Amino acid sequence: MTVRARLYDARGDDRDVDIGAIEPGKIDDRALLWIDVDGQDAADIDGVARAVELEPRLRRVLANTQHQPHVVRLADRVGIVLTAIDRNGPNGDESLVRRDLDVVVGRNLVITVHDGGLAAIRDYDEQVRGERDLGLLDAGAFIAGLVDAVLATYLGEVEDIEREIEKLDQIALRQSASHDDFLDRVVQLRRRIALLRRWVAPNRDAIAPLIRPDFELHGDIVTSWPGMLDRLEHVIGAVENARELLVGSLDIYLGRSAQRSNDVMKTLTIVSSIALPAVVLAGVMGMNFQIGFFDNAANFYVVVVAMLVISITILVLARWRRWI
Repeated sequence: MTVRARLYDARGDDRDVDIGAIEPGKIDDRALLWIDVDGQDAADIDGVARAVELEPRLRRVLANTQHQPHVVRLADRVGIVLTAIDRNGPNGDESLVRRDLDVVVGRNLVITVHDGGLAAIRDYDEQVRGERDLGLLDAGAFIAGLVDAVLATYLGEVEDIEREIEKLDQIALRQSASHDDFLDRVVQLRRRIALLRRWVAPNRDAIAPLIRPDFELHGDIVTSWPGMLDRLEHVIGAVENARELLVGSLDIYLGRSAQRSNDVMKTLTIVSSIALPAVVLAGVMGMNFQIGFFDNAANFYVVVVAMLVISITILVLARWRRWI
């Protein structure tokens, strides 16, 4: 559990501050306070709530560990619950996990709470670190940038999936493609896409209400949010496009498998067509009856030549008709 309070001051004195020393009434329009809470310990959330005089309803939002994306609106503050994603390994190389991101936006104040590390928080912190005049931003513009970083993590996963799909296309076109290995990878990617779709789509319930006309009463808190809905729809569309690409990759594989099957059947058909006349001729010549043709041993070579002529004729005809 970590609590970090960062004060961005347009006067050029950006600094980390102690929660107990925060005086909300002294944060003017040339400063912006960002409090980031990693974990949902009740005592620490209570400390943050007391420091910024947080309303009980918003305090419950931050303390709740199981909730769906939604918006809580009060007189001068807005609470938003979003669904973010992260990798649960120390270097971001483990399985994909879902994390709730609770946000409170007020005048010159942003509070974020998440249970576990978030790539979006880390990336956004790196982006704004050392940025001059960041304190001049209103809280709505600041959090809009943070939400954009959250959506960017979804796009990063989609791009990774698309690269995997390109590899699948190459596997599908190879003659030696393993059926089981290919389908296993398709199922894994399908599951990743389904998880992304299931986690990102509910964020509409948190972002869409912010562009309603009645939210204009909150002024600078939500004026920067309308573009976020378009950004969210872009992410959802990218996830859907990845699903279609995966289906297309599977179609390529199935088409290639059908082509290989057709090639095998064509080869077997040509071989059967060549061998069948010879088999029939040999069967006729082996029938148990007496005719003068069998009295001459040289006629054996006539039959063999006839078999070869028929086989060659069939091959020439197949080649002329472009069957092979």
